[in-house]
Amino acid sequence: MIIQPLRDTRLHANFSGTILTLALASLGGLVGHLLGLPAGWLLGSIAATLTASIAGLRLNYPSEFQSLVLLLVGISIGSSLSPNFFSEAVSWLPSLAGLLVVMLIITLTVSHALFRLTGLSGNTSFLSAFPGHMVLVLQTASQYPCNVPQVTMVQSIRLLFLVVLFPTLAQGAMDGRINQMQETHYSALTLLVLAAGLGAALCKRYKLPAAALLGSILGASLISISGFEVGKLPTGLETAVFVLTGAMIGTRFTGNHLGRMVKLLPVSCFSAALTLLATSVIALPVSVAINVPFTQLLLAYAPGGAEVMALIALAVGHDAGFVGFHHLARLMFMAISFPILLRLMISNE
Repeated sequence: MIIQPLRDTRLHANFSGTILTLALASLGGLVGHLLGLPAGWLLGSIAATLTASIAGLRLNYPSEFQSLVLLLVGISIGSSLSPNFFSEAVSWLPSLAGLLVVMLIITLTVSHALFRLTGLSGNTSFLSAFPGHMVLVLQTASQYPCNVPQVTMVQSIRLLFLVVLFPTLAQGAMDGRINQMQETHYSALTLLVLAAGLGAALCKRYKLPAAALLGSILGASLISISGFEVGKLPTGLETAVFVLTGAMIGTRFTGNHLGRMVKLLPVSCFSAALTLLATSVIALPVSVAINVPFTQLLLAYAPGGAEVMALIALAVGHDAGFVGFHHLARLMFMAISFPILLRLMISNE
C-alpha cells in the first residue's frame, strides 16, 4: 500500500525536475544566443543547467532525451553529406590516420602524466584519460580497484572544458569557408528522419557501439548520399538539439558538491590541457597537408563528446559531416582497442 504513493511521488519529482531542466536550458540558451556567444544556444544551456546542478536544484534528464539528442545529431551530420561523399572520404584518409595516432597518444601520455604528477592511482589515471565511451569506462571502473567518482568527475570536467573552449577557438579562427545551404526540403527531410530512426534501431538491435548515433548517421547519410538534398535543417530543430545537448552536459553534475569539483578542477584542467596539446601537435601538420582548417580538425580529433563536437562544427560553419565521420571512426577504434589497452594498463590489485 505504501509502494504506490512512493512511486507516484518519485514520478512527480522526476517530471518536475525534467520541466525545470528544460526551462532552465531554454532560458540559458536564449540568453547565450542574445549575448552573441559562439554556439550560444549550446553554451547558454550548459551554463544554466550546470549552475543549477551545482546549486543543488533537483534537475532530471531522462535517458529518452539522450537517445533523442543522439538521433537528432545523427540526422544533422548525415544531412550535411553529399553524393560526392565517397570521393571526399578518400581525401580524409590522412586525417583518419592522424586521428588514430592522436587517440593512442592521448590515452598513453595523459594517463601516465596523471599517474606521475597528480597522485591518482594507475587505474584511475588510465580510465580518467581514456578518450571516449564514458558509459563503458564507468562500468569498467566499478569492476576494478579504482576511484569511480574521481573518474566520473575528471571525465566530465574535461568534456566541459573542451565544449566551452572549442566554440570560441573555432569561431575565432574561421576563414570564411562557411557552408551556405538552401531552404529546407521537407520531403527529403522526412525520408532522412525515417532512415535515421531505422538505422538507430538496427544498430541497437545488434548491440553496436554508440548505436543511436552510429545508426542515425548511417541511415541519414544513405539518404543524403543518394541525392536527396535536405538543404538547411529547420532552425527550430537545430535550436532544440543545442538546448537538449547543453542540458545533457550540465545535468551530469547533478548531485555533485562544489567542493568536490573545486578539488578535482586542477587535475581535470591539467588533463584537458594535455589532451588539447597532444591533439594540436598532430592536427596542425595534418591540416596543412590536406588543406583542412586547423580548428575543424581539432573538432574532429576532440576526445569525447562526439555529438557535441559535430554540433559545434555545425554552429560555427565547419563541415559537420567531416567532424561527425571522424568521431564515428574514433568511437569504433576506441571500442575495438579498449580490451587490449585494458589488459595492458589496468591492475587487479
